[in-house]
Amino acid sequence: MKQKITTLIPDIHKLLTDGKEGFSEKNIQEFFQALRGDIEEFLSPDTRDNKGRLRMSAIGKHDRQLWYEFNDKKKKPISAQLKLRFFFGNLVESFILFLVQESGHKVTDRQKEVVIDSIKGHIDAKIDGVVVDVKSASDFGFKKFKEHTLFTDDPFGYVGQLSGYVQAEGGNTGYFLAYNKSTAELCLVELDELTMIDAKKRIADLKKIMNQSDIPEKCYTDKPDGKSGNRVIDTNCTFCDYRYGCWSDANDGEGLRVFSYSRVPKYFSHIEREPSVEELLM
Repeated sequence: MKQKITTLIPDIHKLLTDGKEGFSEKNIQEFFQALRGDIEEFLSPDTRDNKGRLRMSAIGKHDRQLWYEFNDKKKKPISAQLKLRFFFGNLVESFILFLVQESGHKVTDRQKEVVIDSIKGHIDAKIDGVVVDVKSASDFGFKKFKEHTLFTDDPFGYVGQLSGYVQAEGGNTGYFLAYNKSTAELCLVELDELTMIDAKKRIADLKKIMNQSDIPEKCYTDKPDGKSGNRVIDTNCTFCDYRYGCWSDANDGEGLRVFSYSRVPKYFSHIEREPSVEELLM
């Protein structure tokens, strides 16, 4: 019986709870092949130079962030921690697709290259003929998938990325298959014509924006830090590689000031009252 993608999560749960006698040798070999590719990529020197090059995976990001990516000529080295995060994200993706196959669903077109107006990307896979993007997420990020708030709060540009993949393949719907790294929960979220962006128009707009001399406006505004009179940058800005350059006008031109709090550092754009914790010199 042909499986439908809408039953994917319960089918995976049934596989994991009931078990299965014997696994497909073909599926096992595909998983090992994907794992080998992940390891080779992980241990290979990073020789990529993506500066000045727009990629399908980036078209959903904010204009200002992409402007910096395109115009900042300094190549930032990838840290060991970041490489490990990428590797485990790829490993989770490969294993989840293996579970998808073993639960009776069809996986095709892994890492297939797609193109819109010379802008290239690689889809994760198609499941039951539908383009799917597999995402590993923190509790905070997973909540956006599960509660469908990603469509209005998407700092990493996931909606634009999947929109491009789906439209490059001539489709009108796609899915996120999200995995919570903290709880191991899975969810399947549909991206349809009402929630997609127009990838072709977005690419045309970005080609103009990235070549303009004026920097686009900030992606987010700062906000009050309690009742102290101090102001901090938006949480989404703290994940951006370009936060210091973007907020160079903070604190009357001094730039961001960063202080060490118990959970995460706080990035202050304006200080009325000096925080009583250690300042981090960045």
